[in-house]
Amino acid sequence: MQNFKDIACKKQMKTIAIIIVFVLSLSSTLQAQLRNYGLVYSDNAKGDVTIFGNTLTALAIFNTNNVNVTAMNDNAVNGNSTFTNNFQQMLNVDVDGSVGDGGATRNSSSSDLILPTGINTIKLARLYWGGRAVNTEYNTTLPSNKTIRIRKGTSGTYSEFAAQQFDRFVTNSGAADEFSLYQGFVDVTDFVKNNGTGTYTVGNAALSIGNGGNAGNYGGWCIVVVYENESLPFNSIRYYDGFQQVWNLGVSAITSTVTLTGLNVPSSVLSLNDAKMGMVSWEGDANFKQDFLKINDNAFFNGINPIDNPFNGTISNFGTHVTTKNPNYTNQMGIDIDQFYVGTGYGILPNATSVKLEFGTELDQYFPGVFTFVIKVKEPTLSLNKTVIDANANNKAEAGETLTYTFKGKNTGGANANNIVLVDTLPSNITFVPGSLKVLYSPGITAGTYTDLSNDDIAEYIVNGQNKSVRFRLGTGANAITGGIITALDSFVVEFKATINFPAPGVDLLPIINIARLSANSDANEQYVDDGIAIINPAIINLPVLLTSFTATLQTTNTVKVNWSTAMEINTNTFDVERSIDGRIFYKVATVAAAGNANTIKNYSAVDDVSGATNAIIYYRLKQVDIDGKIVYSTIASIRLKKNGASFTVTPNPFNAFVNINVEASKNELAIVKVLNMAGIELALKKVQITKGTNYIPIDDLYKLPVGNYIIQITTDTQIQIKQVIKQ
Repeated sequence: MQNFKDIACKKQMKTIAIIIVFVLSLSSTLQAQLRNYGLVYSDNAKGDVTIFGNTLTALAIFNTNNVNVTAMNDNAVNGNSTFTNNFQQMLNVDVDGSVGDGGATRNSSSSDLILPTGINTIKLARLYWGGRAVNTEYNTTLPSNKTIRIRKGTSGTYSEFAAQQFDRFVTNSGAADEFSLYQGFVDVTDFVKNNGTGTYTVGNAALSIGNGGNAGNYGGWCIVVVYENESLPFNSIRYYDGFQQVWNLGVSAITSTVTLTGLNVPSSVLSLNDAKMGMVSWEGDANFKQDFLKINDNAFFNGINPIDNPFNGTISNFGTHVTTKNPNYTNQMGIDIDQFYVGTGYGILPNATSVKLEFGTELDQYFPGVFTFVIKVKEPTLSLNKTVIDANANNKAEAGETLTYTFKGKNTGGANANNIVLVDTLPSNITFVPGSLKVLYSPGITAGTYTDLSNDDIAEYIVNGQNKSVRFRLGTGANAITGGIITALDSFVVEFKATINFPAPGVDLLPIINIARLSANSDANEQYVDDGIAIINPAIINLPVLLTSFTATLQTTNTVKVNWSTAMEINTNTFDVERSIDGRIFYKVATVAAAGNANTIKNYSAVDDVSGATNAIIYYRLKQVDIDGKIVYSTIASIRLKKNGASFTVTPNPFNAFVNINVEASKNELAIVKVLNMAGIELALKKVQITKGTNYIPIDDLYKLPVGNYIIQITTDTQIQIKQVIKQ
């Protein structure tokens, strides 16, 4: 006796012969309502896209109302199958049963939304469903047949949604046997936001069952979710949908080509896992081969999506069947949901803005509906090294002496650094030497001296009231307005000169501390900065101890060890270790008892907890207090912290008229936001009630501030956080 598989194989061979004639007879009765692909979502963010879903119909065992589980899993190994839904009996899948849902759904299935650990912010979620509906059973022009039901979990009440978009391909229009092959979708962003990860059950779609003839009955659903997560890399996220037919049932090979625009491929060369593509398609058959998908003329395939049969009813992630669904069939008999890597082998080149997709078939029919691309935006890594050399090369500041500042910058990351700008704000105790702006090396720029004027070349000396600064725009393509590009592993070297001002009579010459900032944008327009610092201390004449060394060393991410040694002490009482974020305003972090009187070497140390520090660079000095109360300060030492990032960010930085502050809070509390100048004087204040999660705080009307360096300070009940910004 022949088994069902043998019968199905023979029927399939007969079907192909019958369909050739059938297609010709139907050519005048097809009514297409197809939709071109459009961009649904476009953003560059730390995020991703995931797609999950399931079938709503299943193949029956011949002459029974039982699911043919063998047929529904026949493509498990390599994606190919000997079974089809053409001219076969199809059943509703109904995982909740007529009793379990009180008759709320005629069909239902479930699948799991799985997201990475951490805080996931849902940006968009769309529920798609589709299938075949015979007009006499489900007239898909009626609103009642354009609805879908969804619930979180496997029990409880369903929510019903009406389609916001309903695309149909109508066959035998106006005839008694008219039917539609359709796709509908509805926005379920709030529903997914409110319910989070886990199992979702979807059903009650208008789907015909039984024998669907040569078209074959089918049905299924999926949810496309766009989300952000700060633990993920920065990605270019693009999401498209439409509804197009790729159809040929044995007449001749047919191909269809579409170009999707709006991609934002970074300037770097991609590795395989740097680009992910997602695809949802309806009505593909695992038993019909000779169909294909080409990406930029390169045929797609993986372990369970063969090169000649990618539209084969699989739900897969990166070549592996998805199992977090119920029922867990490998052959969906009518819906494909696949996500796969396309970073290499598919012609996605650096800086590409589009991708060409080509579909083809000789024997099959399918309807591509959704495409997603998530492409990693590799980051530039800026490194700025700033040094200062005094004229007599003794590394001591002397009034009237000329200083030469040299800046060496490099992009050590994997992608372009765009709009490279270097700004150095001069401290008040030095004066710029006219005509000293010089480029020693930069890609795309001729080495030599540039004018001090603004808007005439790539460099300028800027005077804005008491604030004075120099600016270089560097890299290939730099001009008098914008910076250029420094490609991966390229660098630059520039310099300028300044003289040390004479202090007022009776006033000691102070340390000269100078911070420069190198800024650039990634290919995704994310800003990256690095600061360079140079300190030159005056000669210490009146220190009542012989200080032989004073250093600060980063021991761990959150601790700094300060060490100092003396060779002689007279009437010393204590040493206070002081810390600063700007080299001017210091506060005590530790006190160590002094020896009092000594003529031998004494070694001291203190450990500073910097877990609350948010600046990339901090400063230390030593305050020596005598027994009689006399106070003398040491030279200043700086240290660069290796922090994972502040708990708040400020953009833009540098700024012109305003800043936007984004605060990640662990609880609800009052925050006081201040804008301070480098002398610690309050210039603006704002009290804000922040809530747990992400908070947005705009600070406007800063256009009146002079060009220079400023501090943003946020104070809450639990901490004080500080970040340095630049007005340009």
